Amino acid sequence: MAITNKDELDKKLVEQDGEIAALKAKADEVEKLKAEQAESKKSVEEMRAKLAEVTSKNWVEKYSTKDTKEGTLYRFGKYLQAMIKHDKDGLEKYGQGGRALSPDQSKAWGQGDNIVQKDDLGTPLYSDAITGSYLIPVEYAAEILRVAKQASQLMGQVREVPMNSHTKIYPAEDAAASVTWKTLQSTANTETTPTFTYKILTEYPGVMWSGVTEELVEDSMVPVAAHYRDLFGEAFGYEFDYQVCQGSGSPHTGILSGASNALVMGAGEKTFSDLKVDDLYDAIAKLTTVNKRVGGVWCFHCTVFDILRKLKDANGNYIVQQPTGTQPGSLCGYPYIISDGMVPASSSDVSTKFVWFGNPKHMLWGNRLGVEFKVFDQTAYAVQYDEVLFRGRVRWAFTVGIPAAFVTIATAAS
Repeated sequence: MAITNKDELDKKLVEQDGEIAALKAKADEVEKLKAEQAESKKSVEEMRAKLAEVTSKNWVEKYSTKDTKEGTLYRFGKYLQAMIKHDKDGLEKYGQGGRALSPDQSKAWGQGDNIVQKDDLGTPLYSDAITGSYLIPVEYAAEILRVAKQASQLMGQVREVPMNSHTKIYPAEDAAASVTWKTLQSTANTETTPTFTYKILTEYPGVMWSGVTEELVEDSMVPVAAHYRDLFGEAFGYEFDYQVCQGSGSPHTGILSGASNALVMGAGEKTFSDLKVDDLYDAIAKLTTVNKRVGGVWCFHCTVFDILRKLKDANGNYIVQQPTGTQPGSLCGYPYIISDGMVPASSSDVSTKFVWFGNPKHMLWGNRLGVEFKVFDQTAYAVQYDEVLFRGRVRWAFTVGIPAAFVTIATAAS
């Protein structure tokens, strides 16, 4: 409300003076309470100090000079404290050179003929397999040491075909159209008929599972579920490359089995190490059109690459070109893929395919279900045996889309 005259102003000032006086009184009361709290806190601290002093005095008077169990423990504690602090006087006072730590003076140390031998003190327990091994805690690292499998090198290279059913038919061209030239206008035009074929993709489930107890999952420092997830993922990655490269038709067909072009090394060249530079160029020549060679890559195992990187041309130059900048490594002018899914050098034998060349996009991968990882903990096994089941599953199909677009290299039969 607005003030309109002197009387109202005086009245307002009196009210404010009263409010100020009340606030000051409250402030004085707060300060008084703070002082009382500080005094009480000081008294409590003094009482605690006095109690500690009396307790310590009582212990010293009761135990420091008496050969009782409590006295022995008291002196032994003081002796250990002196050892930690390197207190010479404390060691002398409470240790007495190692004597008088037991109320039974017949077992005092170093007193003439009463020197105690080892047998007199009993047989100690050791951390061996017989007496005390189970009492010693064992520390486990929070990870599992292992050699991880290589992730798939071909999953992003082949042609992925999404599948919504168990089987899918993929059309393919078997023969292309051709042009006919007429030498006379009266000559009839020749009909050209492109022909078509198809590839059948049939998916099959690939499954792996393992069971562990709930107690192991709960008590282990290692993240068991995550470890199994990684193991399964790596295994499926390896299996993907294996089926793309080495699938034998049971149930999938890979490039080594499905390619229609093959180069067999010369007579007597029965091991992978017998491979020559000319074999590589001859293999490329098996793909007889430019289109067949477009996008072509080599694929082999890392141990076979160890053999290839030693090969030199006629001028003494290594044929494997190392990656430079943004350029990938190449072999005979074409890039290469190193995959653990290929045949390793340890499998070297007669009549064995171990290298392929071609465009991976001509390899078909039917994907009905990607990598699935599930944990089952509400089963009869969980009720009866506290068992948790980890399961990984895929539904994949593999087949060579254009067999003529690939060539393989194999060792000689003899």
